[in-house]
Amino acid sequence: MRRRSALARLAAPALLLPGAGHAAAAVRERAEPDTLRVVFASEEAGFDPVQVGDASSIQILSHIFESPLGWDPLARPAKIVLRTAERMPEVSADFTHYVVTIRPGIYFADDPAFGGKPRELTAADYVYSIKRFYDPALATEHLYVFENAKLLGLSELRQRATKDRSPFPYDVEVPGLRALDRYRFELRLGQPGPRFGNVFASTLFTGALAREVVQRYGKDIMAHPVGTGPYRLHEWRRGSRIVLVRNPAFRDQRWAAEPAENDAEDQSVARALTGRRLPLIAAVHHRRQLPHRVHGRLGLCAELFAGRRESSLRESAS
Repeated sequence: MRRRSALARLAAPALLLPGAGHAAAAVRERAEPDTLRVVFASEEAGFDPVQVGDASSIQILSHIFESPLGWDPLARPAKIVLRTAERMPEVSADFTHYVVTIRPGIYFADDPAFGGKPRELTAADYVYSIKRFYDPALATEHLYVFENAKLLGLSELRQRATKDRSPFPYDVEVPGLRALDRYRFELRLGQPGPRFGNVFASTLFTGALAREVVQRYGKDIMAHPVGTGPYRLHEWRRGSRIVLVRNPAFRDQRWAAEPAENDAEDQSVARALTGRRLPLIAAVHHRRQLPHRVHGRLGLCAELFAGRRESSLRESAS
C-alpha cells in the first residue's frame, strides 16, 4: 500500500497511518480511547540522542526531544519548517556562520531534576546538547556530522580531554559553538557548509537536553529522556514495551502542512487535520514483535499524529 493512500484515511476514527521507512506495524486492538498501539520489529537501545543509532530508538526520541527546525509532514518535495526556532537560521553568504534564534516560552516536560519549577528551553541547552557529541566519555556514532563540518575549536577540546583523560570541559567557550544570549546561539564552520542547515531539522543531531537532567541521571540517562516535545516517556520495559503519553507542558501547537496542490489525497488529509491541537493522540503504546510475526502496514503513524516527521529521506518510502 502506498503511503499517501493510507494517509488519506487519516480522518477515520479507527485510522492507522504508516509514517515512513521503519519496519513497524500499527494496530488498534481493543485500545483505550485516544490511544495508539504500535508494533516494532527491532529492539530499542535507549533514548539519548548521542548514544543511540537504531531506528526504533530514534523514532521514539523524535517525539520527546525537539530540534530548532523540522519537516513538513506532507510536503513533497520535503520542506523544512520551524519547530522551536522563532525564525529560519541566519546564514552567512559563504555558509560558514549560522545563528539560530529559539522562540521564548517553550518548556521542558516536568522532571524532579528541575526541583518542581518550570524549566524554559534556552540557547545554552542546544550548545550543551551539541557539545555532548564531542565528549570522549560518550559512545556515539554521530560525531562525524559535526567533525566533517569542522566546528571551530570543538575537536581540540575533545583531543585535550582524551589526551589528559579528563572530563570534557563543557563550560569552555569556543568560536565554533556558543550562546549569544538567552535565545540565540551560533555555529562557525571551518569550511563552507551549504547543507549544514539540515542538521537543525534533525532531533537526533540537535534535539535539546537539559544539563541538569543529564547530571541527575548520569549513566542511566538512556532511560530518562526529558525534552520539550509532544510526548514524554511513561513506561519502558527494555525490548518489550514502551509507553509514551502526552506531555502536559507541551505548548499550544496546531497541525499544519502544505501538500502539493495537485495531490488530492494529501489535500484531504490536510483539510481534516489543519488547526487541530498537537499531539492528536493522548498515548502511544509500543511493543516489540519478531519481524516474521509483524503484520499490517509498515511505518510509525505516530509521526502524523504528532504533526511531524524526522527526515526528508523518507520520500523513498512511497
